[in-house]
Amino acid sequence: MPPKADIEILAQIIDDERGLYRLRVGQRVHYLTIPVGVFDDDTMCRPYLLIPRLPDLPDLPWTTMTITRDKNDGSLTSTISTDPLREIKTTWHEVSIDVLSLKRMRRLRSGVHEVQYNGAPAIAKVANFEWQIAQIERETWAYSWLADYAHEQPDEPPIAPKFLGHLTENGRTMGFLLEKLDGEEAGIADLADCEALLDRLHNDVGLVHGDVNRYNFVIDRVSGGGVRLVDFEHAQEFDEELARTELMSLPAALTEETGRGGCRIYNEN
Repeated sequence: MPPKADIEILAQIIDDERGLYRLRVGQRVHYLTIPVGVFDDDTMCRPYLLIPRLPDLPDLPWTTMTITRDKNDGSLTSTISTDPLREIKTTWHEVSIDVLSLKRMRRLRSGVHEVQYNGAPAIAKVANFEWQIAQIERETWAYSWLADYAHEQPDEPPIAPKFLGHLTENGRTMGFLLEKLDGEEAGIADLADCEALLDRLHNDVGLVHGDVNRYNFVIDRVSGGGVRLVDFEHAQEFDEELARTELMSLPAALTEETGRGGCRIYNEN
């Protein structure tokens, strides 16, 4: 039985029916489901209140656990499963990294952290829960196309951040690691550069991005590194009509002020 001090909630989602938790227990990651009513709302939402009230967690390679409360005597019951979880199948890169080996520096948004890798900052993007595997799979696939293009055209400027490797937990591939880009989001003054980059993605790489909001273009105004695209979870193989529509939507996307697609930055405690 691991000590409670060695338990950390890595991600959580609470709705009207249940709380879902991704938690680190020692050097393993597990998934916990708690129906609403087992604990009070404050406890369900606050890891520092929830962790001390969890039942003893078995020191076994289980994957999921559901905790319920007996309506008669109020006791807690835990049901565990060792069934394997879904994982990313598009594992094309030669490097795989255990996600727990990376030091987290700050949370950018759900499932996305700035981390330290080989002494340098990098961006880790993971599927916190099983239903997010599909979008991470799609983005992993898109980066394989981008890597092939970069290999075939080494003298061309990069279109996207460098893919550094796949991320695993308990041996299961569930994310990836990217080069960290320095820069800021694009504006309408960057339209020509963004159009040129999007044209290369369409006609040279053979992909349609699928979400060309201004925050998905990163402009390096300091060192002159140009513009690059990020967030390829909606990417598709080239289609002429989709590509034309995407290119035509760019001026409006670069003037949008709603914040759609931007990321909030959180300091990790």
